[in-house]
Amino acid sequence: MKYTIGDAVRFKLESGDVEEGNIQFIENGNSEEIYYINSSNRWAYKISGKKIIS
Repeated sequence: MKYTIGDAVRFKLESGDVEEGNIQFIENGNSEEIYYINSSNRWAYKISGKKIIS
């Protein structure tokens, strides 16, 4: 699925926890897109497109 800046998404962390946040920046890598997401707990995450749930 294609996401754009400002979209609210849910994503899975390495620990298995699920977080919610808004996409702030999208980086196009060689094989996939990397999303920079600000979450509700004030952390910023760099997430692979494969880890986004919805």
